[in-house]
Amino acid sequence: MLNLKKLDRLCLCIVVAICVICGYWVAKQGTRQRQQIRRENDLLTRKLQDLNLTEINLQGLRARLDRVGADLRILNEKVPQTAEIGLFLKNVDALMTSLNLVMINVQPFPAVREKLYSRIPVQLTFTGAFRDSYRLLWKLETMNRLLVMEKINISQPNIDEPCRVDLTANIFQRSEPVMQTAGKQP
Repeated sequence: MLNLKKLDRLCLCIVVAICVICGYWVAKQGTRQRQQIRRENDLLTRKLQDLNLTEINLQGLRARLDRVGADLRILNEKVPQTAEIGLFLKNVDALMTSLNLVMINVQPFPAVREKLYSRIPVQLTFTGAFRDSYRLLWKLETMNRLLVMEKINISQPNIDEPCRVDLTANIFQRSEPVMQTAGKQP
């Protein structure tokens, strides 16, 4: 009977030991899984933060791109691909009519080709009151088209006569850049 009691106790100790070992093993596996889930959540959180930061940067880049696009559209209006001299002269004539100025002469000259653009000199001669002539010059400088005035000569032979204005203005058009290849000149 003594052996049977010892055997029962031994079996009971083995069962308890196995239960403790299995419990420890299950607890350890649970802890590993929680740590793994925590690491994955941290990684996902970092990736989400990176994604949000990237989205903010992308919005900033889109805003810059929109601003550059608007600037490019304005530049394209100021310096068009073609000179559109007819439209320019029509606008000048409308301005002169609205300011009671009289056009005497309009003479466009041949285009002068630069590296990125062509400059087209236009000589304008007109008469009118000094104040109206000044307003025309101001409107020409502030118009939507890039215009550079080179020579301005305002004369008034008599006080009773209107001013005579001789003006050389340059309008611009974009041109394709001159491409040079090795050893060849255009």
